[in-house]
Amino acid sequence: MAHSSSKQPKPAGPKSKTIGLLAQFDDPESLVAACERARDAGYQKFDAYSPFPVHGIDPAMGISRTRLPFFVLAIGLTGCLVALAMQYYMNAVDWTKIFPGYAFFISGKPLEISPANIPVTFEVIILSSAFATFFGMWLFNRLPQFANPLHRINRFRRATNDRFFLMVETADAKFDANRTRQQFEEWGATAIENVDLDLTDQEIPKFFKMAGIVGMFLLLVPPVMTFRAYGSTNRAPRLHVVPDMDWQDKYKAQQTSPNIGTDKEPVFLYADDRAMRAPVAGTVARGDLQEDDRYFRGYEPGTLPPPVKPVAAESSPANFVSTGGPNAQDPAPAVQDPATAGQYPGEPKWIDTVPAPFTVSEAAIARGKQRFEIYCSVCHGYDGNGNGLVNRRALALAATGQAQWTTAKSIHDPTVKVQPIGRIFDTISNGRNSMGPYRSQIPVEDRWAIALYVKALQETGIQPPAGAAVPPAAPQQ
Repeated sequence: MAHSSSKQPKPAGPKSKTIGLLAQFDDPESLVAACERARDAGYQKFDAYSPFPVHGIDPAMGISRTRLPFFVLAIGLTGCLVALAMQYYMNAVDWTKIFPGYAFFISGKPLEISPANIPVTFEVIILSSAFATFFGMWLFNRLPQFANPLHRINRFRRATNDRFFLMVETADAKFDANRTRQQFEEWGATAIENVDLDLTDQEIPKFFKMAGIVGMFLLLVPPVMTFRAYGSTNRAPRLHVVPDMDWQDKYKAQQTSPNIGTDKEPVFLYADDRAMRAPVAGTVARGDLQEDDRYFRGYEPGTLPPPVKPVAAESSPANFVSTGGPNAQDPAPAVQDPATAGQYPGEPKWIDTVPAPFTVSEAAIARGKQRFEIYCSVCHGYDGNGNGLVNRRALALAATGQAQWTTAKSIHDPTVKVQPIGRIFDTISNGRNSMGPYRSQIPVEDRWAIALYVKALQETGIQPPAGAAVPPAAPQQ
């Protein structure tokens, strides 16, 4: 007795089905007219195809405005709420056991929602809206499709060239194969053809399923690694996939210059192995070239004599005599001849007027007075007679042998009053005798303001009051 298997083979289903009816038209006017009649006939699911945009075809088809903007608005508002909630959780919630936030006060800002949260919220709104626009367009257009059945119709290829097509889907409630075909003929269609969908084209490839499964497992890797590292200590250096410029060969102050060789055979960039280098001799920073001798040095251009190296005794070191500084001597006579004013032996010809771009004004004198009282009055006194507090204290200590001090010179001294303003400016800048230089502390403009105020103070003729104690004799600066 023969026994048949209980499992019967599945009957082969249809490999294709008709999804619509396609009508061909020869000109855009006929297509627009057919769309209007299809709309009036009550068809809802139909579409038109043309090689170029046809004016008026949207209202002819009864196409309403897209719902995409409302979809994007909803997603954008959702992104706003998600961004605010995310920042609130990260900044104000630290009591959860899994992925706690970090309540940290920054510049007194509140932990809850604050203006500092707006930039992140704005960026999340923009990002979510952009994704909603892109993927929403796919969704509303029923994309992506693995295959388009229209591409299997030979005549439809001319839709990108010189023919116009109208397709009514079978899913439309008004669709009837015979009646719809008859209507196409009445509307002036030159050709009518069924649109068949090959069901095998709609099957998802098997490797897609496998790729999806693998992708799901890969998505689980980051959270698993996060949980594994949570609360653990790792003494190894962190991964640095993109090093950028973090480990470049660079110079650091007070360190050895980079090794451009190998560890076994080091080769340093400089012979002395130092990273710090002295400035190149003769270089000037951009914008700091001081070419104007009158303004920056106080003498006429081309009048600076060459430096002189005096013959020194064997018991003392040799010193160069410069225009200013501790080694310079003051060769000016007690009263100078006006015919030779501004001329000192071994010195350049000092200018006797304030140079441009400095201008004489009440504001400039007031500025000079302010600077004089800050830098000069401590030794020379407010009236310039050399009775400043530092000078008086130092002389008192010198009288008891506790200090050595050179008496500050009065600016009303005859040998000082006859000096041109350029020489006074040089004294302020470079110092003279025992007076130190101030060019590193006082800008050029302020040095001219002080020199101008000194000249103005000399014009007052202020002298020590009668009966005032005269400081003991000491070497003059």
